[in-house]
Amino acid sequence: MARNKKPRGEELLEKRKNQILEAAIQVFSKKGFEGSTTKEIAKKAKVSEGTIFRYFKTKKEILIHMLNILVQQTLFDFIEQIDSGLELEETIKSLLKRHYRFVVNNQDLIKILIFEVQFHKDLKKIFYEDVLNLVLEFSSNLISEIMPNSKIPPRIIAENMMGIFIGLTLVQAFKGTQEPEEQEKVISDTTKILIYGIKNMKEINQQSHCLE
Repeated sequence: MARNKKPRGEELLEKRKNQILEAAIQVFSKKGFEGSTTKEIAKKAKVSEGTIFRYFKTKKEILIHMLNILVQQTLFDFIEQIDSGLELEETIKSLLKRHYRFVVNNQDLIKILIFEVQFHKDLKKIFYEDVLNLVLEFSSNLISEIMPNSKIPPRIIAENMMGIFIGLTLVQAFKGTQEPEEQEKVISDTTKILIYGIKNMKEINQQSHCLE
C-alpha cells in the first residue's frame, strides 16, 4: 500500500524549517548560542530573517526545537528496542549500535545541546523530564522483570547503565567517528560489562536469599 503523501505546501514548509535548523546548527556550532544571531542563521540558510520568525518566534525556540528532535528520536529508538522481544544481550547491543549511529549523524547538534543545557533551565527540564526520567522508568521495569528479587533497587541499576550510555555519548561526540572495528569492539565490551554485571548481581542476590 502506498504511503499517503503530504500536500506539497506542507512538504515545502517542512523543507524550509529543516533548512533553517541545519543552518542554525552550523552557526551555533561555530559561534555558540549566545554569540549567534538570527541574521547570521538567515544568511546561512539563504532566507530572510523574517522567514525565520515565521517558523520560530525566538532564537531560543530554535534551540528548544533542536532538543525536541533529539528527544523524540532517542525515545523512539529506545522504546522500539525494548518492545522488540529480543533477549537482553541482543537488546543492549542493538541499542548501542543505534546509539552510535545517532551520535555520529548528529555530532554537532549533540555538542551544542550538551553545552547549552547547562545554562538554560527550560532545556534542562525538557531533557530531564522528557528523556532521562522516561528512559529510566522503562529500564527499571525491564530490570525488575529480569531480577524480581533484587535487593538493589532497579532504579539504581538503571541509573548506572544510563551513566555508561551518557559517557559513551560524550566520548563519541567529541572524539569523532570511530573505525567500524573499533566501534564494534566498544559495543561488544560495553555489552559484556552491563550483562555480566547484572548477572553477577543476580547470583549474589540468589546466594543471599539462600543464606537467609
